[in-house]
Amino acid sequence: MAIFRKIHTQFWRDDKVLEEYTPECKIFMVYILSNQNTTQIGIYKITKKQIAFELGYSVETINTLMDIFINKYKTIKYNEETRELAIKHWGKYNLDRTGKPMMDCINKELKEVKDKSLIKYVSESIPKKEIKDLFDMYSNDDSYYHTYNESYENIRQEKEEEKDKEEYKEEEANDVGRYAKLYEENVGIINQLVSEWLIYISENIDIGLFKRAIEVATNRGHVNRGYINGIINKWITNNIRSLKDLNAYEVSSKNKGDRINEKSRYIREIEDEPIYQKPSEEQIREIQRLLQ
Repeated sequence: MAIFRKIHTQFWRDDKVLEEYTPECKIFMVYILSNQNTTQIGIYKITKKQIAFELGYSVETINTLMDIFINKYKTIKYNEETRELAIKHWGKYNLDRTGKPMMDCINKELKEVKDKSLIKYVSESIPKKEIKDLFDMYSNDDSYYHTYNESYENIRQEKEEEKDKEEYKEEEANDVGRYAKLYEENVGIINQLVSEWLIYISENIDIGLFKRAIEVATNRGHVNRGYINGIINKWITNNIRSLKDLNAYEVSSKNKGDRINEKSRYIREIEDEPIYQKPSEEQIREIQRLLQ
């Protein structure tokens, strides 16, 4: 994680930025260049949900912006499987000096890259030969990680086609921004720890269940993240991840309780019956007949 990243002022004078970029595109690109996940090599892991949350956009909007910068402007690449993003011209502006500390940092970060094709992609714009050679060494090392072979690509495409429709609906329904709004309105301000927690929560339970957890905490007079998290963790332990799951669980628990209460009532009725009862006239006559 970087403390800061430099963005050249020339960015705002670039012809493409001036003539083609929408305001959303400008904000998106500045974010891609300077967010806390960026690395020295211009390749880093980041989820679309995190981008959406930190920019205040929906996941659907981020998907659209990603598509524009990948397929139209061709300035970034994103691996859906490894969640790695690469910036094409990163090396031109950020990898222009060498030295042992710099080379050690680059070497360490290159080792952590899973999609080797992204290393080659960034390498093409690196001006310093020493750094470019190091990038090329990793991008040509087939023994480390195999990315875009034919079988892998076919499997990935099939999986994406199957889950694309579901993902768009699910991500839109569970847009982390809605969780953040609920939290701010009912609990308090959002810092970095809370934002990371909200991303985790949005990936594990639906918005309705999150709202219910806040309501429960409010009714009990403990409206804070720790208490709400405890409620949610208890639900997740019982495989409750939506309001529908919770309602089904409550009905099941009630029915189980009713059966236990009914059984207890039946036992009490049996126990209350007298052990000895006065025989009836018919029972007396039957006994006398048997004794004759």
